[in-house]
Amino acid sequence: MKLKHEKQLMDELKKSVDGTDKERIVILSGHFPLIYKKEEAIEAIHKWGEFSTYSLEIGCKIGKYAQEKGKRVDFVFFVDDHIYEDFSGLKSHQIKRARNELYKKRSIKFNPDYEKIMKKYGFSKKDIIRQNQEKKGRENCLYFSEKFLRKSERDIDNQCAKEYVEFIEDKKYFDKEREYIITIAPNMCKGNICDVAVDLELEGLSGTHVFMESMAPLSSRKELYSFGRGVSLRRD
Repeated sequence: MKLKHEKQLMDELKKSVDGTDKERIVILSGHFPLIYKKEEAIEAIHKWGEFSTYSLEIGCKIGKYAQEKGKRVDFVFFVDDHIYEDFSGLKSHQIKRARNELYKKRSIKFNPDYEKIMKKYGFSKKDIIRQNQEKKGRENCLYFSEKFLRKSERDIDNQCAKEYVEFIEDKKYFDKEREYIITIAPNMCKGNICDVAVDLELEGLSGTHVFMESMAPLSSRKELYSFGRGVSLRRD
């Protein structure tokens, strides 16, 4: 379903909340990449234009609505910590060290810009699902590392789909029988998530998937609905 503007998107997301009998709504939004400079891993929440912060705002808005409807709401943050590695000019051990330090830091304190957005809608880091990355100081991280998810032994060639399936099928984090997922992802992930993860690998998933452009650095939030492939929604 192609969407024309934010009101239409919110109306459809509200239909999803109203139409599910699941106890908890898990919201995957605010997706962003890491970039590596001077042996530092930087949370590039503006690298993809308005996408990262806007998707989190939408997630918080629908999360607040879901809470008002009596649902438990939790957020999950996937971090693309691999795509810009080759552009850093750093050696692999430098990148690894930088990433390790960031994840340890974000096991204690949340990103202040994202914390501000969530606080606006009544949410905080207590509402975030944490990932055990199985390293010292990273057993309770506020971010899900895509590199870690890709270590899964699942027989899925598509790495993006593997990440998504690994999260959905891990009952430490998500229970398909009792929970509903609302995912707001970049358009570049649409085929991986829909055509592979949802259509081929996952059974019994209840959720709504929204896709919007992340390769529009100069587009306003309003313009995202008409730029490129625009904003679309799929309900499963």
